[in-house]
Amino acid sequence: MMSNQISNAPRVAVTDYQLLTDVCIDAHLELPQLQPLVQSASQCSPTARFDESGEAFFFNNSVQLIGPTLHKLQIKRLIGDSLDHTDRAGVVFASSRGQMSHLEDIVTGAWKAGMTDMSWACDGQARAIAKHTQISGLVLSPVAACATGAHCIALGAQFIRWGHADLLLCGAIESSITPFILAGYKQLGALSKSGIMRPFDTRRDGFVPSEGIGALMLENEEHARKRGAKIYGYVTGYDMGADATSLTGMNPSGASIARAMERALKRAGNPQIDYINAHGTATPLNDAIESRAIKSVFGNSVPVSSTKPLTGHLLGAAGAVEAVICLQALREQWTPPTLNLEEPDEECDLDYIPVTNDSCGRDLPLKTVMSLNYGFGGHIGVLIFEKAA
Repeated sequence: MMSNQISNAPRVAVTDYQLLTDVCIDAHLELPQLQPLVQSASQCSPTARFDESGEAFFFNNSVQLIGPTLHKLQIKRLIGDSLDHTDRAGVVFASSRGQMSHLEDIVTGAWKAGMTDMSWACDGQARAIAKHTQISGLVLSPVAACATGAHCIALGAQFIRWGHADLLLCGAIESSITPFILAGYKQLGALSKSGIMRPFDTRRDGFVPSEGIGALMLENEEHARKRGAKIYGYVTGYDMGADATSLTGMNPSGASIARAMERALKRAGNPQIDYINAHGTATPLNDAIESRAIKSVFGNSVPVSSTKPLTGHLLGAAGAVEAVICLQALREQWTPPTLNLEEPDEECDLDYIPVTNDSCGRDLPLKTVMSLNYGFGGHIGVLIFEKAA
């Protein structure tokens, strides 16, 4: 839990953002909009495929897609000329599992660099970004399972409000879909056997994992205006909480999630929320718990959707990628739907923006939106974004 208010704290502006995933290839500001991308994927389809036994996942060159060379080029484009290489700039960026394929290669002896090369660790990408950009300020990698990306952004916003930095690159990357990781999730019963994510649907049977990266440039508003940066939105509220009821589930009442939302709302000045991007992993228990939590705070007044059927579940990077989607929603004044929701569960009785014959997503006047993420072990991340004037 973090302190609620800091007198005279600077506003935290978002001056750039980017995502890259297996499916939703790139929604950078200068590239095609989110709305047609979602609409083109509105038919029920898996974000990965299975072998004949229905056990193994195969991905579309995921590791190559976000490998080190392309990753550095994308980060360089994102940062541009905004850094002045002082100790007032930094990185809050992590992976929830690190580059697991490298770790497996180390164990088998295939990784010739050996244990002295720590690029596979959870902080490997943060260190690489700092080295690549010659950042000399704080470099942190908080790990919070599937809430990692949300926690990185929340901490980045807090550090700027505290005055510890003027500009921070915040986000998360995940490229850890290996047989070892998949076996673990299978044993926990979290993976979808159908290969189709159906959040809040009676037929939901788990998630389809994916890989990708989401990054936000957070900046002290005054610093951004002095250098003439365009501001695309603000991080006005955030919270990092914990439930710790069990390894894979939350308190059935949703009370821990509700309290985190209330703290984030208080920090943001209790604004009206116009849209919520839910964690929505399509697991039977947690979709219902999340729905109860949202309903206990907002009733049925706020449209909610899960965008994971489009992107897959990006694990530690989910919160960062979904933060980008929230910013795109504010920019386009359009809320993405919950794909594959066809048979609503009576335990999940909110407005989830389902796809209909007449609509895929919804045009709405959006000023303030919320993003929710949770991780194994009880991690909770809440982010609130406000549209730029």
